[in-house]
Amino acid sequence: MQSGTESVAEFKRRKRTFMLRGILPVCVFVLLGCTVMVWGLPDNKPVVLAANLFIFMAGVWFVILAKRYYRCPVCEKVVVPTKDDGTPSEISFGIAYKPKVCPYCGAALSEQRDY
Repeated sequence: MQSGTESVAEFKRRKRTFMLRGILPVCVFVLLGCTVMVWGLPDNKPVVLAANLFIFMAGVWFVILAKRYYRCPVCEKVVVPTKDDGTPSEISFGIAYKPKVCPYCGAALSEQRDY
């Protein structure tokens, strides 16, 4: 079992890895796909199909890496958005952008600051 500061540091490391390996390539793939699509419109159907494949693969890449890296370091579950009462949401997939605590085990995932 990790302490609060260890779990926060580990979650920050995982979040940074997810941003570099997940978000950045997805943006590149989507931009490349949109560029190829504009270049292939209106009459080059194979090029538009390839562009759609690039954009689809970017979404698949994002989901796979989110499930791999965006996890609570204590219980190893994907950090999902919560309802108003703090329980995990029942959506099929989604990640909480700036979670303070894990909705499953209550481990600290970011520093609690009182302003």
